[in-house]
Amino acid sequence: MSHPTLLPLLAIAALLSLATAGVLLITGQAVPQLPAHLAFALGVMPLILAAMSYFVPVLTRSGAAGVAGLWPPLLAWTGGALAVFSFASDFSPMLLSLAAALGGFAALSLGAWSLDRARHMFGPRHRGLDWYLAALGFLLLALLAVLLMPLFPAQRNALRLFHLHANLLGFVGLTALGTLQVLLPTCLGQVDRDAALRLRRDLKWAVAGALLIAVGASSSLPASASVVAPALALLGTGLYGAVVLRMLHAWYSRFGRDLLLLHGAAPSLTAATLGLLGMLALGAAHGVGWLPARPAVAGFVVAFLLPLVSGAAAHLLPVWLRPGVQGPWHQALRGKLCRWGGARGLLLLLIGLLITLV
Repeated sequence: MSHPTLLPLLAIAALLSLATAGVLLITGQAVPQLPAHLAFALGVMPLILAAMSYFVPVLTRSGAAGVAGLWPPLLAWTGGALAVFSFASDFSPMLLSLAAALGGFAALSLGAWSLDRARHMFGPRHRGLDWYLAALGFLLLALLAVLLMPLFPAQRNALRLFHLHANLLGFVGLTALGTLQVLLPTCLGQVDRDAALRLRRDLKWAVAGALLIAVGASSSLPASASVVAPALALLGTGLYGAVVLRMLHAWYSRFGRDLLLLHGAAPSLTAATLGLLGMLALGAAHGVGWLPARPAVAGFVVAFLLPLVSGAAAHLLPVWLRPGVQGPWHQALRGKLCRWGGARGLLLLLIGLLITLV
């Protein structure tokens, strides 16, 4: 199976997983862990690793991924399937540990392969690669938290919260922000000359923000958690949110009304970015006790992940299905897939935010 063949399959599987998880989270027809892992472990994680192994050769100006790029997403999908099966059956700690180990091995393999590509390339690497490596680091930390849960049962809830936030904002969020800086201008057929500067300048603030949020959300200090933990999380939210706002401001200054069209992948990606910003704000509201936490995962799936994955897949699927020179076939298929993309993204954004508020 060639790598471009795997990507469309994982993209379709991710969209189905996200849609199913969204329905289950909204209706409450399953324990929350099941749809959450259906969305992230079985849907998003394998797709992100596959997309990384597709883009890393581009970022390092090296050859196609080949077989080496297949193993990480396949291992991640296997681990995700084990996690979903565990939550659908008996919550087996052994299965969850095995699932985390497979995901961690996939992340380590992809990270090592990416660094090897970077070491052998000519010239400086693209800064987007640094965002991918940072995202993989957060994935490893999130999965390490799962492996530590059976060893430290008294800290299970703290580790679970760290796992959740490190995954959502660290792994998924950093991957999305690093990719969107390049993907959105490409969808518009334009160039954002400031993207490289933002990628170089903002990574440290996004990493610090995601880490502070994860640590603050999971803090269990007995005496000062009520003061220290929210302060850490709010500081992290401010740092992370500033990165997202800076990117949105740069997009609007350069692309203007093209971000607000009814059709196209770019408006859907813009809606997803607004969804991420909205979820950060609502997460801060939860941190100070104004909103409950449970609807936030459903809101994150609907307001951020669905417009993000659907918009990116609509633009990239023609390239993945027929790699090579772009022609009329690619343009026609992309036009069909991106039709009503802006309206769809806006609708998902509004529904996701409403779910979180209600």
